[in-house]
Amino acid sequence: MQSTSLRWPEAIARLAAERTRAVTCAAQARTLEEGTAPLAAAYGEAKAEMDGIIAGLSVALAEGRAPKGLDDLPRRIEAAVTKREAFCRTVAERMPPVPPGQRSVLSDMFGIGKLVKELVEAGLAIAQHRTDAEKLRRDTIRAQLEATRWPDFADVPSAI
Repeated sequence: MQSTSLRWPEAIARLAAERTRAVTCAAQARTLEEGTAPLAAAYGEAKAEMDGIIAGLSVALAEGRAPKGLDDLPRRIEAAVTKREAFCRTVAERMPPVPPGQRSVLSDMFGIGKLVKELVEAGLAIAQHRTDAEKLRRDTIRAQLEATRWPDFADVPSAI
């Protein structure tokens, strides 16, 4: 396993930021009047990838063991972020043009290179706490990790 100096609060914050990116795009998608079924499906694919990552890390924290597939964590996180980015791009393409001088809400949702590295570091930092002797601390991390789960598309309120 790679070593990381990232502490678990920062790791949780990075996963929470990715959740916010996904929910922001979903909220914008829900403002569209038609054709949202393919968008909901694309969001669901990205959500499923992230749910798998969060579930694996949660189990590792609960059981105090190395999560299966930790070596695969970078690929899984890249897949989740790539799918979320594709979803956000599709939403951005379908949104009405932004008036000159204004920024789109979705303009900061792209550019996965550094983001993937940061999220991989986050996952590894959380996984390192699987052996913490203090069960209360592991449970706290796990509860905060679970809070980074993305809501279902239908549960995201429209941005309008």
